[in-house]
Amino acid sequence: MGTPDEEGLKGNKKGRPVWSFVKNASLAITIFLFFFTIVLVLDAYKFVSVRHAKFARKKLLRTLQYMDPSIIEAHTGMKVLTKDEFDQLQKDLEKARTDVREMNTKVQEKFSDVLKTSMELQNMKQDIDELKKLIAEKEAAQPKPPPPAPPAPPAEAAAPAPPADAAAAAVPAADAAAAAGP
Repeated sequence: MGTPDEEGLKGNKKGRPVWSFVKNASLAITIFLFFFTIVLVLDAYKFVSVRHAKFARKKLLRTLQYMDPSIIEAHTGMKVLTKDEFDQLQKDLEKARTDVREMNTKVQEKFSDVLKTSMELQNMKQDIDELKKLIAEKEAAQPKPPPPAPPAPPAEAAAPAPPADAAAAAVPAADAAAAAGP
């Protein structure tokens, strides 16, 4: 480190605090102006709103009217539209919003119908369950009748058909006699 004489103070020791104050104050003012400029630019582009800063917005808009669109496009990265293009986009946007509202209304109606049908179906299921319970209770309360007897076979099916041949009739009779046996 150098001596106070080498730093340019030349023996005046009271000058050092004043100089450091001036440096710190200028740094603080520079930072304040930097942020103030950023806020005014953001206000001009309507990203933030600062009370009493309309002058910056108006000045920017007046300046933008006379600037070349390619400069604006280069700085903002957005395409500059003509008035006709902007009006066409506004019309398309309004038409799209109307279509979305109509479709939303249709969807709400369909959803309402589905909800109504779902509730009716749920009520029907509850009614069916209640009826099943009532039928089960009624069957439990009634005594069960005896099961019906199996139907008797018809007489024609029980009696063997007369053989067409007498020899064929003798064979079963002989078999029956042999089975009854000695």
